[in-house]
Amino acid sequence: MELAAIIAEYNPFHNGHLYQLQEIRRRGATHIVAVMSGNVVQRAEVACFYKRTRAKAAVLSGVDLVIELPAIYACAPAERFAEGAVKTLAGLGIPGTLWFGSECGSLEQLKGCVAALRQVDGSQELKNYLKKGYSFANARGKALEALCGTESAAILRQPNNLLAVEYLRALERTEAPLIPATIQRIGAGHDSMAPEDCTASATLLRQMAQLSGIRQIRPYVPPEAYALYRRDYALGQGGASMYALEQVLLYHLKTLSVEQIAALPEVQEGIEYRIYDAVRQASGLDDLLMRIKSKRYALSRIKRILLYAMMGVTRQDAVLEPGYIRVLAFNQWGREILRTARRSSILPIYHSFARLKRDFPVHAVKEALASDLFCAALPRSGSSFSEYRDPRPVFVPFEEDEH
Repeated sequence: MELAAIIAEYNPFHNGHLYQLQEIRRRGATHIVAVMSGNVVQRAEVACFYKRTRAKAAVLSGVDLVIELPAIYACAPAERFAEGAVKTLAGLGIPGTLWFGSECGSLEQLKGCVAALRQVDGSQELKNYLKKGYSFANARGKALEALCGTESAAILRQPNNLLAVEYLRALERTEAPLIPATIQRIGAGHDSMAPEDCTASATLLRQMAQLSGIRQIRPYVPPEAYALYRRDYALGQGGASMYALEQVLLYHLKTLSVEQIAALPEVQEGIEYRIYDAVRQASGLDDLLMRIKSKRYALSRIKRILLYAMMGVTRQDAVLEPGYIRVLAFNQWGREILRTARRSSILPIYHSFARLKRDFPVHAVKEALASDLFCAALPRSGSSFSEYRDPRPVFVPFEEDEH
């Protein structure tokens, strides 16, 4: 077995992801496993489609096994997101290659950035920029440029490069049985708002579907995935958005005391007072974010704090270690991966939500809340999606000659 591992969100799965899978197959992989964010994602938002729809779309398009990245890592900062994903994949206990996209396409350049960041971590330059009020990401970038030059800093300004570097750092910390490899991203950029050839960023695809209708994304996603997305949109079960939750969010935040806000992960330096005051003046989500935003607190960090509040994630929850593997979707080749993992896995493997809730109650409660948030964020109420009613993974059969 030549196992390829991928860390993904597939929010939604598109032609750029398909190209990556085709390249991985071309380079010798016989089996592909992806660890995928569930119903909340790293942008600190709900996913656009239900996690099992996205997992099935991935399997129909070339992934063999999709396992879930638990919610508390899925919406975490890049370092924690990467560490949770790498540790979850390592829990399978199967040696293989961790493949990831990057703008630079050079593993050596990315490793050079990892080495450069060792000089930055804990440095006086970093502390000086933090004292000046910069966010951690901006302070680290400025310190990196000061200590190591413009090349490394420029590489880390690209979002896929940044995540790739965090994957490499996570591999070093965890000693996972995975060898890193990168594929240069082609076509439209990560957050590009313009399509290029037959590719478009996930950001643009989400916007196109929500503003212009699901048919607009058809040229940029595999046909098997598009059929699933179109079905969910027709049923009112696609196109989830945090904006559908803004009044619920404002209400919930108003129920929290300053002390309760202060206890949330990533809340420091008195930002709890700013949040407490802002939520009582804001008219909507964008207004709230703008009232809280500061030089020190970037929008991404504020959005994470708000999502933590909605899911009841505590500081203790945020530092929990990955403790299990949960299967979302698989095909016959994915079944072979699972069969091997049953003999080699470091972490227990779950198909049943009831068993997961019994053994990992904190994680299970957060997954259930993430699913409830997703349903509340859909354009049509009354969705039947629930961890309790839809607890089993999706098996996707295929003809042998299609693999």
